[in-house]
Amino acid sequence: MDRRGVSETIGFVFVFALVTASIGVVYTTGIGGLEDAREDEQLTNTVRAFDVLADNVADVTHEGAPSRATELKLSGATLGFGDPVRVEVQANDTDSDANLTVGRTARPLVYDAPSGEVVYSMGATFRVDDGNAAMRTEPGLVVDERRSVVPLVVTYPRSDSGGVGGSSTVLLVAYRQSVGVGGQLDTGSDAADEVRVNVTVESPRAAAWGRYFESMGMTPPDSNPAAADAADGEVTYQFYTDGLLVSDSVVEFSISG
Repeated sequence: MDRRGVSETIGFVFVFALVTASIGVVYTTGIGGLEDAREDEQLTNTVRAFDVLADNVADVTHEGAPSRATELKLSGATLGFGDPVRVEVQANDTDSDANLTVGRTARPLVYDAPSGEVVYSMGATFRVDDGNAAMRTEPGLVVDERRSVVPLVVTYPRSDSGGVGGSSTVLLVAYRQSVGVGGQLDTGSDAADEVRVNVTVESPRAAAWGRYFESMGMTPPDSNPAAADAADGEVTYQFYTDGLLVSDSVVEFSISG
């Protein structure tokens, strides 16, 4: 074979190798992209399912239903209970010695998938991507200068069986244990009087809670602006009102599949 033939053969082999490598890269990238898209869609579907869950829990806590069931498809994820989350409400009448402190600790429900988490905690739902949480369903605070409500929804497992994993469809049942008033404080007829309310949340999703409080018109306490810094997993926000009601609901979750 002459030099020209050898050069053409080498060139063909080089082009063939380059095309093959390119196809491999495109194939690998494409498969990875499809897998990422599939996992993202799975998490999005779970967020929708947790929206239904939040509505079902509202039926239990507000409508008097004894229980409500929600179906969830795991698709390789796990469903269980996260570390405890605490919410504390402190209120005091600015013109008297009247004060109120109500604190509750709950175990959040956590759907843990390869692409992220979906969490139900204290009446709110969250989507967590790469450690960053966004509140998707709000917990229903009412912040008003005349009458305000802070609902506390305490959730915990019905048994010590823990969570479940796999690819099956599981049944999550919320049971109503108690619904009542955790505390209330009212200024009465004194128009010049106010109730100062501080709400503190200790949670891995404290930053998302802080953004929610800000959207409700709440601000960091005047005496401690740094309380809005969620770096240590805790935030405190403040508002003023004539009357405050803290509702207190206890709900048990059971998981079966």
